[in-house]
Amino acid sequence: MKKSINFHPLSLFLITTMITGCLYLFTTSARLTSANYAIDSGDFLAAILTAGVPHPTGYPTYMLLGILFQKLPIGSQYIRAILVSLVPAALSSGLFALLLRKFFLPKKHWSTFIFSLFVGLIWGLSPFLWSQAIIVEVHGLQSIFIIIALWWVFELMENPIQNSYLNFYLLSLFFGMGLGNHITLSFFLPAVLLAAIKAMRNGFPKRILFYQFLFLLIGLLVYVYIPFRANQIPPINWGNASNWDGFWWLVSGRPYQNLVFDISSAKVISRISALAFFLRQQFGVTGIILAMVGLVQFNFNSKLTRPILLYLFFVFSIFAIIYGTDDSVTYLLTPIAVFALWIGLALPVLFSWTWKKIPVGSILLSLSAISFMVSIPVTFRNVDTHSKTAPADFAETILPQLPPNAILASSSDPDSFPLWYYHFGLGWRPDLTLFTLPLTQFRWYQETLIHTYPAIQFPEPILPISNNSQDWGERVSALNPNLPYCTSSVLKAESTKIQIACSTGEIINFIVN
Repeated sequence: MKKSINFHPLSLFLITTMITGCLYLFTTSARLTSANYAIDSGDFLAAILTAGVPHPTGYPTYMLLGILFQKLPIGSQYIRAILVSLVPAALSSGLFALLLRKFFLPKKHWSTFIFSLFVGLIWGLSPFLWSQAIIVEVHGLQSIFIIIALWWVFELMENPIQNSYLNFYLLSLFFGMGLGNHITLSFFLPAVLLAAIKAMRNGFPKRILFYQFLFLLIGLLVYVYIPFRANQIPPINWGNASNWDGFWWLVSGRPYQNLVFDISSAKVISRISALAFFLRQQFGVTGIILAMVGLVQFNFNSKLTRPILLYLFFVFSIFAIIYGTDDSVTYLLTPIAVFALWIGLALPVLFSWTWKKIPVGSILLSLSAISFMVSIPVTFRNVDTHSKTAPADFAETILPQLPPNAILASSSDPDSFPLWYYHFGLGWRPDLTLFTLPLTQFRWYQETLIHTYPAIQFPEPILPISNNSQDWGERVSALNPNLPYCTSSVLKAESTKIQIACSTGEIINFIVN
């Protein structure tokens, strides 16, 4: 006779969410960090605090939530921005536990609560998701949209006629908003389409599918934020997206499109092998074994579920492999979620495995649980950002030392974004003029600088039909001969050093690591 117990889903959700959320909080720094691929944090923070528009693709959903979270009466501006990553990531772990319970496990069997909790924690405390939940970046927020997208697919495939139509409207609405956080969520659309076709064949009303499409479009209205704010010309205003050309340049990620396939065949092979190591880092050897068991052995209700999960795993993995940046690993969140789901599917399969009355399955599950518990302190130490605050140290060291009324031309992200956050976002050294030299080739940046610093003499903006102007920024010094002019360079040798040299003779060095 099967043991049964009725655990309320809310208790499962709250316990999973609270465990992950508390562990996230313990590893969160109160100062700006670039750890865990957070190099863009300064740009996001400056944009949030000035209601501006960050680098492509603009991330309007993230921006709107970031501005909303700044209204909370807790913590500093930085901590409130961290919560935009931390809270959704913690919630995603609770939702993931509910997803496994709802679609794949028996509702009242005593093991369901344990298995769902375990898998929710495996996802929430996977090293990469944990690392993204505690920085100012879009991927912590993206985690909840990934789970919502999976939920939408499974809701369509698993007896959709028995579900409330309101569920579908909300899921499609949130999916549209998720596309406003990161456009790679669009890789889910073929899976959604296949699930919708299956639902129609099972008698699901076509009008409800059409209404879901409308709700998805409503979710996409978050993109209205971009031209609305761009028209106000805030100091962080990538693309000056108040017109169609600027808007499309931004949201299509045009500056980064050439990075797709911008990678050698040797590096592709290297990244494929690195993917296997990455998965072992997330789940351990036992986790990989469990995932393979779940993928192969679980008896899915729909024949489409297995190929859809394989599609999601491979399409995001391939994109991460062929995208030519060092931080392309950030696109592996969906493969991590799929892998964690496969692990969850293996649990009920293995639970009943015996050999000569020896509970082999239970032993394997126990070893997996022990391995997971042992990994938590290791992950805690690796992702903890408390001692990794070089960007904050850099800004707080450099800005007070710059000459009064100086013009500072920075050279790249590491020596620009932290200063943007402190200067534009927190209001440090309002007497200074800051600009990033490589961006001055673009008319939109020239217009932003002219509007932001009306007292400074700048060259005339290039014509709208011009692609770029390579020497526009270099001419600023000659047009303002009475003001100190400083340049910043990132020098890499045994350690990374940022050097600032000023026309007044000062040379300021900052050792990053």
